[in-house]
This record gives sequence, structure tokens and C-alpha cells, in this order.
Amino acid sequence: VLVEKVAATRESAITALQNLAFTKENRSRLVSFKEGIVLEALKKALSGDKNDKSRRRAAGALTNLTCDDTAETMGGHKGLLDTLAVVSTKDESSEVQSRAAMALTKLAASITIRMPCYPVLLDALVVASLSHAENSVSAVLRVKARDPENRESMAQHPGILDTLADICINSSSNANPKTTSKHSEAIKDRDNAMRAIMHLTNEPKNRKIMCTKGILDALVQGARISDEEISLNRNLEEIRDSAVRAIERLATEFSNRATMAHHDGLLVAIAQATEREAKLEASMMAKGGLLGKALGGVDSPNQQIQSSFLAKPLLMSLLVAM
Repeated sequence: VLVEKVAATRESAITALQNLAFTKENRSRLVSFKEGIVLEALKKALSGDKNDKSRRRAAGALTNLTCDDTAETMGGHKGLLDTLAVVSTKDESSEVQSRAAMALTKLAASITIRMPCYPVLLDALVVASLSHAENSVSAVLRVKARDPENRESMAQHPGILDTLADICINSSSNANPKTTSKHSEAIKDRDNAMRAIMHLTNEPKNRKIMCTKGILDALVQGARISDEEISLNRNLEEIRDSAVRAIERLATEFSNRATMAHHDGLLVAIAQATEREAKLEASMMAKGGLLGKALGGVDSPNQQIQSSFLAKPLLMSLLVAM
């Protein structure tokens, strides 16, 4: 693969490696063979072979090689993560882009914060997020952010917060309901990115650094999703709820409140959330009252309802901060 000049022969050799890597027992042996010569060959084929099929199969071979046992070695192979990221955004073939992104995101699922290649992975995911081909970068970032031990390092890593904000905003503006599949993918990406932001706000140490214009713009846009929009796509309700929860958590950091209160559209978004909660609270309390009578005057349902709404106290705290 490294020296062969005949395109058909190179393709056959790469296909053979892809097939060999399909068997789990072969993966560690292939990855470690002669200090990574197989990985180097596939990396160079993916980035430089003029044959689309060879590049596509090289990405497929790397996908097949990836598992928990091989992830650290593959992630640590010089230039491999960078190559996957660049190919996923710049290859002239959209299919090769998608295959490279698939290899990268599968590898990302097995790379943990304890591995030396973890910061390089985050860099690669930031680059791969720019691809116009379908990929699972937003889903990977969501899963990583869900793990408490990852949250502080993710929020502090250059480009991660900007990437999440961009996915939220761009997925919203690029979504076209007339193109069902692309619209569905855009909503899914937006949901993943918004949930990732929400997870990151769970870490108290992140709340100051996350109070940025980009993050607040993304949260305001999510929080202002209308009931009419939700009636057309129920998944948008999850995005709106995640955005409101993230705003609530950012506001628990007292030093954020003045910035948040003066951010364009944020107070309006929280006022709208307060109105929705008031309507829901009235409806639930009415049902709770009926339930209390049926149970002989028990009033605990109403007490539980009152403790579950946070938009009104959030709005009041922001108004005070002004």
C-alpha cells in the first residue's frame, strides 16, 4: 500500500486489510504490527490516494480496526486523528468524508480522558464538526459531556464551546422542513449539541467560562422555540427544555447574572418560559386538587408541583441583577 504504484493493486491490498480487520481477533495484531506500519499505510492511503474507492476502503479498514482494545494505540498513532478529521471535512468525495467521520466517531467512543490522545481527539472533533457530510460528532460530544469526569476538560478545551454553539445555531438556520431527512438530521444535531451544553453546565466550575456570547446566543435561540414550532416537530420541545435548564444553571453563578440579564433576548426567553410554567402549574394544580380530594384531602401533589418550576425565580434573580 505504501509503495505500490498500480491503483488496482493498492485497492485490493486495502480491501484485504479491511476484511482482515473485520475479525476481532485480528485487530490488535494488525494495529501493533511492526510498530504501526498498517496504520501508517491506511492513513496515507486515506489522505493521499487518488482512487476514491481506495480512500473509502481505507476509512472502512480503520473503522473495522477500532475497538476498546485498539483505541489508545490508534489514537496515539502520529497524525491519524488529524487525518481522519481533515478528510472528513475536505475530501472531494462526500462518501469518503462520511466514512472518515464514521471511523473518527467510532474511535472517539473508545477513547477516554485518561488516555494521552484525549486532547488530540477533542481537536479532531472540533475540525470534523465543520463537515457538510452527515456525521455523529454532535452525538459523540453529547455522550462525552454526559460523563461528569469529562465536563471540566471539555469546557476548557479550545473550540469545544464554540463548536457546540455553532451546531445549535447553524443546525437551526440550515434546517429545511421540506427536505425531511436533512431536516431530521439537523434537529438531531441541534438536540445533541444543546444537551451537551446542558450537561457541561452541571459542573459548577464551568459556569463562569460558559457565560459567553456564543453560548448565550445558542441558549436564547433554543429557549425561544415556540409552541407552534413544537407542534410541527415534538423533538424541538426537548431542545427548548434543555436550553432553559442550562440558562437556569448558568444563573446559579451570581457573577453571571448581570451579563445574562443584559444579553439580547434572554429575559424575553425566560419570561416566556415563566408564562408556560404558570399555565402548566395551574393545570397541574387543578388536577392535583382533584387527586387530593379523591385521596381524602392530601395536598402533597401541589407541594411537589410548586417545587418543580424554576423559571419565575430565575427571571426575578435576573431582573434584580439589572
